[in-house]
Amino acid sequence: MILVAPEAQGQPLWVVFAVAAVPAVAALVAAIIAARYAKSSKANELEAQRLRDLESRISDRKYETYKPMIVLFGDVLNKEKRAQVMGQQDLVNGLHEFATWASIYASDEALRAYRNMMQASFADAPGPIILRLYCDFVLAARRDIGHSNTTTTVEEVLALRVKDLYETDGLRWIVRESFEEVCKRVGWSPPWL
Repeated sequence: MILVAPEAQGQPLWVVFAVAAVPAVAALVAAIIAARYAKSSKANELEAQRLRDLESRISDRKYETYKPMIVLFGDVLNKEKRAQVMGQQDLVNGLHEFATWASIYASDEALRAYRNMMQASFADAPGPIILRLYCDFVLAARRDIGHSNTTTTVEEVLALRVKDLYETDGLRWIVRESFEEVCKRVGWSPPWL
């Protein structure tokens, strides 16, 4: 004998079973959806971790790529160390090695800044141009290594290296004027424009 709730009496048996099965089916569907979501969430989490690990390795490699070049340029700008800087062939070899790795690891902006600096040196650009392009390169390298929201300016980078930047007719104009204005002021035209 099947017991049926008083309000279900008079209803066909299949209707009673169908009404009773709705919560069970809903629970089963919810469990399937939850399982799929959990699986998808775990896969997304693993992919995000893989990307973080990859970005960390690339960031480390970028640091290793930029460090020798930034140190070398810093030494060239330092009057006390300038005499101790490696010989010309060693400098050329260092520049060539950096260019090789920068072409793989550097951002577009950093690669262009390095290109501009090197092309300016090949074209015997005046000192103020080289200083400005050095600062542009350092800023591009900062952004590339991981300081994408940097607010550091060309002036701040040069102020770390140049003692008389703020003297009466110092070199402030190099960092405060646009690159185009600096070029006009020294009468030099960039070969890449």
